[in-house]
Amino acid sequence: MSFNRYHCALARDVRYFGSPGLWLLFRVLPATLLGGLAVLLLSISPAHAVPADPAGRLGLEELESGQLLLQDMSGGGYQPAILQASSVHFEISGMIATVTLEQSFRNPGKGWVEGVYAFPLPETAAVRFMEMVIGERRIVGRVREKAAAQEIYRKARQSGRKASLVEQQRPNLFTNRVANIGPGETVTVKLEYVQTVNVRGSEFSLRFPMTITPRYMPGQPLSVSQEETLAVDGLHGWAAPTDQVPDAHRISPWLNPAPGSDHAPLNPVEISARLDMGLPLAEVRSPYHDIALERRAGVYDIRLVGGTSEMDRDFVLTWQPVTGSVPAAALFTEQVDGEYFGLLMVIPPAGDRAGPVPAREIVIVIDTSGSMGGVSIEQARASVSRALQRLRPADRFNIIEFNSGYHSLYRSPVPATAHHVQQAQEFVRHLRASGGTEMLPALRAALDPQRDPDVLVEQPALRQVIFITDGAVGNETALFSEIASRLGNSRLFTVGIGSAPNSWFMRKAGEFGRGSHTHIGNIDEVEEKMDALFQQLAHPAAIDLAVAWPAPAEAWPERLPDLYLGQPLLVAAGFGAVAPTGEVVVRGRTDGKAWTRRLQISGSGDPEHRPQHSGVATLWARKKITALLDQLVAGRAETEVREAVLPVALGHQLLSPYTSFVAVEEQVSRPRNKELDSEAVANSRPRGQSPQAFAFPQGATSAPVRLWLGGFLLFGALCARMLCREETDRVPSVQAG
Repeated sequence: MSFNRYHCALARDVRYFGSPGLWLLFRVLPATLLGGLAVLLLSISPAHAVPADPAGRLGLEELESGQLLLQDMSGGGYQPAILQASSVHFEISGMIATVTLEQSFRNPGKGWVEGVYAFPLPETAAVRFMEMVIGERRIVGRVREKAAAQEIYRKARQSGRKASLVEQQRPNLFTNRVANIGPGETVTVKLEYVQTVNVRGSEFSLRFPMTITPRYMPGQPLSVSQEETLAVDGLHGWAAPTDQVPDAHRISPWLNPAPGSDHAPLNPVEISARLDMGLPLAEVRSPYHDIALERRAGVYDIRLVGGTSEMDRDFVLTWQPVTGSVPAAALFTEQVDGEYFGLLMVIPPAGDRAGPVPAREIVIVIDTSGSMGGVSIEQARASVSRALQRLRPADRFNIIEFNSGYHSLYRSPVPATAHHVQQAQEFVRHLRASGGTEMLPALRAALDPQRDPDVLVEQPALRQVIFITDGAVGNETALFSEIASRLGNSRLFTVGIGSAPNSWFMRKAGEFGRGSHTHIGNIDEVEEKMDALFQQLAHPAAIDLAVAWPAPAEAWPERLPDLYLGQPLLVAAGFGAVAPTGEVVVRGRTDGKAWTRRLQISGSGDPEHRPQHSGVATLWARKKITALLDQLVAGRAETEVREAVLPVALGHQLLSPYTSFVAVEEQVSRPRNKELDSEAVANSRPRGQSPQAFAFPQGATSAPVRLWLGGFLLFGALCARMLCREETDRVPSVQAG
């Protein structure tokens, strides 16, 4: 633009806006707004990134230290919070693992504090022992009814005595509260639990969860405020209670804002194991950690190569016996307080299908919510891609992706032609992780067969739903009810994705869906594990299973599930005061043919010298409690379930939704004139997960900031409209003389 043209345009703009100052304001306003919005957006942190302080202190988002901080009672500077360190040891004997977990809470500050820590455990863990260690003093905890345990802890907390309270919030999520940790003190809480070893074909494994993928909390916030909730039970998280997840504040623990590493762990853990299978082993490995092995007389001692690890991903240990050494059936027994218990394991024969696999309808559901950000969405895309490659032209398929809403690739399932599969592969490549985890609508769409009214297609006899997700939701029980009520002729197979999936949801959804569950923790595992899943989908299940015991037995589960290729049958039985003798007979059908397994009980001739397997009685009690809790999904009243669970949990000293462990020191530690501060201990962020910006809308929100942001955007739009409107030249025309 020439100087004259620029001068004319400037003069016109000045006349239009009335003054040079106003003209300058509107000319620079867009740039000013954009710059201001950029600064504002950079200053906004996720609503759940740093805990809201009950005392009204500001969070320290700008520090990004990856560590929770405490302010001393004088209101001075911030200091590192309670540091949490853990160690876990696995004692594995045959099919049973006894696990000891120790967690230490240290207070480096000057004030008296309470540590509140949420931690995961395997969903099948039977927690049976707890003690608190302060220096040389050991205080053994006892299982009490939950309300009674909370009252004991509350009184100890107020009186200044050291106390610990361990509660189950979900079968795989627990909270530990340690009161009255003095300046410079360290308190250690020791837990012991028992679980069965997982079996898949010839591979045995154990999974130990070490951090928590934050759950999405659907529903509307309850009228009760976060402060009122905190006053009731002293627990707080990033989420407020909702009508669908009333305990959201208890199951939404904080994550460190910055990720740790194995070289500089924020939440360090030591891991060791002693493995005695009683069988020659061909391989022992850990897919996500480097381990060192020492073998003596067939017993393996295992530890981490680096000594410690960051608690940002699950620890998995797998081992394979030498080919042909795995027994087809085994019974492990234990006598406790004059009563006999047994754990039966049976591996059904693989089906030998003659002829081609029948046509199937496969619906693939993929979670693209915000919690799937990072490596999880990569693993999920790779899993769907591999599943598409395994489809046959005779199959029909569809893909449903969901986050805050859901979207189906096709109106109804289509034939797996090369054209449709290529379209689906392109669709999958463009999937991105964002938004919430509204799982219920997607489940309904997947389980309700959709048919295009314009196309006549016969309903396939085999309808299979593959659900790929990290399971990061808080309304698990509602989803189980939906699966059980809508399943029909479908079968649901869950695939857990990420470094720390919600294993309880994955396993129970597979159970209620009469399918199976698979875990994929590394993208290198996708091909192997998805191929194994499709092997299951192609082979018939072992059905109509029944066990004939040689003596009256209370066996759990009562209704035996269908089993897919490589899955074992595990049944726990209580025989009362009479030792079982004789033969156990298991019958079933696979591939339309009947089969039978017979097992002679070892030591039947001399019950007093029968081999003892520690933990069998605990596992029987845990399986009974689990089966009773599953009746809630079928509609049984919670009061009835509670009354049935309590005697079992109290009799076997087990944690449950209705019982808690509490340990209290007799002497008073905190002087009466010293106040007690309460702080949460942050979990490590799951390895590879993207920082969560807005995937959890029911937590403490940044609504005021968003309101101002909306106002700025509206004002900017009005200004832009004024600048772009057609202008009227008000300069009088000059007539040629």
